[in-house]
Amino acid sequence: MARKTHHGNYMRLALMLATMTAVPAYAFQSEGTVRIGSLEAQTGVPAPYGIQALIGSQIAIDEINHAGGIKVDGKMVKLQLTPVPNGYDPSGDSATTIALLKKLVSDDQVLVIKGTSRSDNTEAAFNYLNELDKQGSAAVLMSAASATPGLGKITKWGFRNAFFEGQLIQREMQMLHDKLGYKTAGLFVVKDNPFNAIVAKAILTPALQKAGFQIVTQTEGLEHDTDYSAEVDALSKGAPDIVVVSSPVLPGVGIMKEAQRRGYKPKLWIGTIGNIAPEIPKLGGRAVEHMVVSSSYNPELPQIAKLAAEYKKRSGNEINLFGVNGYEAMYLFKAAIESADIKNTPETLTPDRLKFRDALANTEIESVTGERIKFDAEKDAIKKGYFLTIKDGRYQVWDEKPFE
Repeated sequence: MARKTHHGNYMRLALMLATMTAVPAYAFQSEGTVRIGSLEAQTGVPAPYGIQALIGSQIAIDEINHAGGIKVDGKMVKLQLTPVPNGYDPSGDSATTIALLKKLVSDDQVLVIKGTSRSDNTEAAFNYLNELDKQGSAAVLMSAASATPGLGKITKWGFRNAFFEGQLIQREMQMLHDKLGYKTAGLFVVKDNPFNAIVAKAILTPALQKAGFQIVTQTEGLEHDTDYSAEVDALSKGAPDIVVVSSPVLPGVGIMKEAQRRGYKPKLWIGTIGNIAPEIPKLGGRAVEHMVVSSSYNPELPQIAKLAAEYKKRSGNEINLFGVNGYEAMYLFKAAIESADIKNTPETLTPDRLKFRDALANTEIESVTGERIKFDAEKDAIKKGYFLTIKDGRYQVWDEKPFE
């Protein structure tokens, strides 16, 4: 019943975002606005991440505009999400992503684009930006959700303020092995999701091995699987101390619920970035309690609590790191715009985009997360992160002690 309710709420939210009337955006200096394009998924597999990032961005834009906006060429102007009010929805389709990216750059004439919500879509978009660059019409695209290693190398126009959990995972695995004494590990990987497959191969497996774990079981599933009995059987036979899950929301919940149904319980479930979503505690219930996952922020900070309250007021759901990253992105844009010396006119759009790109690469802000955020050489945001666990139906900071 909980699953049915979740999908009903989710579909209503997606429908609300998709059907709100869009109006033309005339957003150059003479109209007093700066255009921010949006390519966040509101339907399909990446929707749980895209809707979070979109609403987080909208909250930040409203805050910035309510406080007077930003100064551009000596004039106070407002940020405007383009197209109003929810941007475009490329869902999980790379071809649609490219078509809408081209439309934002050529027809909507945005200064910068926020998106996309899935690593393979972002990879396709970053490659297409190189084609636009050859034509002299590229614009910055920044993703708050895609975290596949190495995407930042593709183009000088691609930025990401996503959370890159690789370094934190290594520290986590070393702590689990040395401090808590866990020695064996199992892996569950959704193999048809490129991000999850790459994370398992390039980050999780090396981190486990370097920490001294023996990987006794590795089992695989597909994004749309509904039966996880074979995967749980494989994990149960291997009897690892910890099980690391590299999956989107529903498969991760699915395997933990099936494990609970069969009475299988490792000492610890370890989630990855795809396992941070407000839907997980709601859908998983007791089965997902005490899962440990890396995060880019501490949900107990007062400023995060304030943002979370506004997010829930607007959406009816809990915020997660994708919503926080979406919020953070707009303040990164604000700082870069104010330092870029742009003119914000149709005639100066091409040089303005270049100025903005160079300014963003050197931007540093104090994020709502409490960290100082800046970009590395590959234009990925540098974040230290936190360990969270699910307790009493919500994400909390983990004290790094074993659970009873």
